[in-house]
Amino acid sequence: MKAIELLLEFPLIQRRLISYSHTSLGTKRLNDLGFLGVEELKEHLQLVDEMMSLIIRYGALPILNSQILEPYFVKAQKGAALNASEIHDIYSDLQTIGQILSFFKGKAPSYPNLSLIINRLTEAPTLSMAIEKVLAPDLSIKDSASPLLNKLRHQKRSLEQKMLALVNKLTEQYQSVLSDKQAVVRNGHMVLPVLTQEKQRVEGIIHAMSDTGYTTFIEPTPLVMLNNELYVLTQQEIEEIHRILLALTQEILLLESPLLANNDLLALLDVIGAKAQYGNAINGFVGQIKTDRIINLFNARHPLIDQSVVVPNSFYLNEDKRLVIITGPNAGGKTVAMKTVGLLVYMHQCGIPLPTDRPAELSYFDHIYADIGDSQSLMDHLSTFAGHIANLATIVTKVTRLDLVLIDELGTGTDPQEGEALAVAVLRYLAQKQAFVIVSSHFAMLKQLGFSEPGMRNASMRFDEKKLTPTYELVLDTPGRSYGLEMAYRYGLDETIINQAETIMASNQATASKLIDDLQRELDLQREKSLEMANAEQEIKARLNETLMAQEKINQAFETLKADFAIERAKLVAEATRKANEAVAALSNPHLKLHEAIAIKRNLEATDDIEQPPTILEGEPISIGDYAIYEQLGLRGKVISITKKGATIVTNDGKTIKVNLDNLKKTEAPIRSEQTKIRYINRNDTRVPLELNLIGQRVDEALNNLDQYIDSALASNVKRVRIIHGLGTGALRKAVTNYLQGKPYVASFRDGEQGEGGAGATVVFFK
Repeated sequence: MKAIELLLEFPLIQRRLISYSHTSLGTKRLNDLGFLGVEELKEHLQLVDEMMSLIIRYGALPILNSQILEPYFVKAQKGAALNASEIHDIYSDLQTIGQILSFFKGKAPSYPNLSLIINRLTEAPTLSMAIEKVLAPDLSIKDSASPLLNKLRHQKRSLEQKMLALVNKLTEQYQSVLSDKQAVVRNGHMVLPVLTQEKQRVEGIIHAMSDTGYTTFIEPTPLVMLNNELYVLTQQEIEEIHRILLALTQEILLLESPLLANNDLLALLDVIGAKAQYGNAINGFVGQIKTDRIINLFNARHPLIDQSVVVPNSFYLNEDKRLVIITGPNAGGKTVAMKTVGLLVYMHQCGIPLPTDRPAELSYFDHIYADIGDSQSLMDHLSTFAGHIANLATIVTKVTRLDLVLIDELGTGTDPQEGEALAVAVLRYLAQKQAFVIVSSHFAMLKQLGFSEPGMRNASMRFDEKKLTPTYELVLDTPGRSYGLEMAYRYGLDETIINQAETIMASNQATASKLIDDLQRELDLQREKSLEMANAEQEIKARLNETLMAQEKINQAFETLKADFAIERAKLVAEATRKANEAVAALSNPHLKLHEAIAIKRNLEATDDIEQPPTILEGEPISIGDYAIYEQLGLRGKVISITKKGATIVTNDGKTIKVNLDNLKKTEAPIRSEQTKIRYINRNDTRVPLELNLIGQRVDEALNNLDQYIDSALASNVKRVRIIHGLGTGALRKAVTNYLQGKPYVASFRDGEQGEGGAGATVVFFK
C-alpha cells in the first residue's frame, strides 16, 4: 500500500515550505515533517497563527542563515579546535538572536505564545566580543587576536619586503640567463626561472624543472636563509592561530547548552515562520482542533492547483453524517475533492495553515487511509482490481473510529454487479466501525445508501448540461449522474451508437434510478429555495444591524453635543454676568472718563452672541461649502462632503458630524462679530512645511487639517505648496479640488507633474 503522504502529494507542500526556510536545522525538520501530538499541535497552531499576524503587521523575523551546530560541539568535546568558519556560524546565531530580540521588543503583549519562545533565547555578549576580537569579516584571523600573532605578522611583513628587494636585485643581476623576468614561488620558496642550459651560472638550490625541461627553478643562495626564516615565522604563525582558535573553542564549549538551545529555538522559529509565510501566501487560515468529531472546511481549495483557477468547495462531516458518497461524471473532480480533504487534514495535523475562507474545524485523526488511483502492480502480479482489494483488506483490518478513510471508485475493475455488491458491503462495514469515510462511485445502489442508511450522506460534482462540461463544484446531499452518454457525445463518439445506447438504457432503466433522479430534482429545488431564504435573511439582519449602529452613533453624538452646548452656554452666561457686574461698578464711578466709558461699552458688546441665528433658505439645494442646519438635533455647521447616504458637517466648535440629507436644510452663512474673525497667527513662524500628506485620513478629517495648513501657509507668506492625497478611490482628491475652487487667495492649482506625485498630488499657487 502506497504511503499516504505520497498519495496525497504532501512532499510538494514540503518543498514550498522549505522555500521559506532560512536555517539548516529548520529545513531538516520540514523535510521530516509528520503528525504532531494533539497537545503539541494545539500549541504549534497558536504559534503559527500569531506568526502570520506578526508577519502581516511587521514583517518576518530577521532570521539569518543558521547552520546545525551539534557536530561542532562533538568535535570540540574531542579536544579539537573549531575552524574560523565553524566559529563564525556560532557567532551568526548570536547575531541573529540579538536582531530578533530587538525586532520583537514591545510586541510581546500582542503575541504571548511567541514571546514565550523568544524570551528563552540567550544572548552571550562576552563570547560575541571574544569572537569579534579574533575573526575578521572575511573569516581571517585578525593581527590583534594576540600580541604574539601581531608580532609574528609584523616580522613576516618586514622579512617579505627585504626578500622582495633582494629578488628584484637578483633578477636584474641574472636577467640574461632567466626564461622569465619575474620570480615565482615553488614549494613555498621564492625561486628564479633560469634557462636550463645556463643553470650552472646561478648558485643555489634547484627546486623543480618545467615540463618542457626548458626552465630550471633555482633558489639563489642569498635567498635561502631568508626563505628559511620566513618558513619558521609562518609555522609559528600557524601554531599561534591554532592556539587562539583552541582557546576560543574552549570558551565556546563552556556555553554549549545555551548555544545548542538557541540553535534549536531558531530552527523552531524558522519552521513556524515558514509555515506562517506559506499560510499568508495562500490566503489561508490556521485550523481549529475540535474535541467533537468533525470535518468542517469552508471553501477549501486544493493547495497544489493554481489558486487563480481552482474551484473552492465546502465539506462537512460530523458524528451524525460521517460517511460521504460522491457521485458524478468522470473527470468531474471527484478524486480532487477527496484528495483535497485528505491533504488538508494531513497538513493541519502537521501544523500548516489551510487554503480556506475561514478557519477549518477539524477533529484529530490517528490515521488517514486511502485507496486512490491505479493499484496495478506488475512486480507483485496484481491487476488493478486485485490491487484495490489488497488495499481494502489492509484498511478494514486496521481502521478504527478515530481514522479517516478515502476510497476512489469503490468496487470498480470487476463485474459491475459483484463490484456494486462488494462496495455496499464495504461501506456498511466501515459505517459500523464509525470511521469518517469519503468514497467516490458511479453505482446506483451506493446512491440509495446515501438516502437510506444512517450516518451516510450523498454528494455530487455539478455538471453543466448545456455546455456538457463539469463545473468541479461539490453539492452536498445530492447524488449525481455519471453523464456517460453526454461525455461520449462531447468527445465525438458516433451518434448512432449513442442513440442505441440511450434506447437500451431507457428499456432497462431501474425504478431506483428514476427515484434518484426525482429526488435529485426535488433536492435541487429545495436547496435553491433554502439558499434564497438564507440570503434574504442575512441581508435583512445586515441592514437592521447597520440601522441600529447608525442610530446608536447619532444618539451618542446628540448626547455629547447637548453636554458640550450646556457647558459653553454656562461659560458664556458666566462671562457676560462678570462683565456686566464690572461695567455697572465702573459706570457708578463719578470720576469715570469718556474714553473709559466707551471701552466698557465695547467690552459689553463683545458679550453678545458670537453667531446669530441663521436664516433657513427653504428648498435650495445643498452643496459642499454651504452652511446648513440639521433641525432634528439643532446642529449647525459647514458641509464638507456629500454622499448618497448623507452629508458631513463641521460645527462651529470643530466637531465633525454625519447626518441624513433628508433633515438637512441650507442656511445663510453665519454673521460673526469681528472679534471671532481674527486669527492670531505668528507671521514670523517659518516652520510651515511645503507639503501636506493626507493619505489614510477620512475626508472630513483631511479637510479640517487642510484648512488649518492653508491658514498657516498664508500666514508664513508661502507661495506654493503640495497636497498629497494619493489616488485610491478618488474621494480625497475630489474633496481637495472642491475645497480649493473659488478660494479668493488661490491663484491656481494643478495635478503634480513627474517627480511631484502625478495625479496623486495637487500643487497649489497662492496670490
